[in-house]
Amino acid sequence: MRRALALLLLAGYVTGAPEWAVCANAQTASLFQEVEVQAPPKRSHTASWLTGLAGVGLLAASFPLATHADDLYARYGSETDVARIEERYRDSQRADRIASGALIAGEALLVTAVWLRFVRRPADARTTVILEPARCAVSYRF
Repeated sequence: MRRALALLLLAGYVTGAPEWAVCANAQTASLFQEVEVQAPPKRSHTASWLTGLAGVGLLAASFPLATHADDLYARYGSETDVARIEERYRDSQRADRIASGALIAGEALLVTAVWLRFVRRPADARTTVILEPARCAVSYRF
């Protein structure tokens, strides 16, 4: 008997649930307001292109500089004059540092160019971080 009563109460609850789920009479939906989408302003990418070209130039220049440093080191290795050995070694070391510096600077400029072109957001970006106790941490306007 209890089982039948429980099933009857459950059936009554389930059949009445759709009315409770709505919680209000449905109203006809109004049309959405039409909003014109503005095209984003065109930005110049001259700085990123110039930075990238400078990086490629330094990368390309580092290889002949490294070959020149290797040649100077070969001269140092074949030098027999004791007075010139130290001078040849300093020359080869300086040329090697210049080649390494050109390689590292070229890579840094290429990374900067990619960041300028694809990652950096313009100053008028719509995502902002607000650090105030009464506001939301991240705000997105549209």
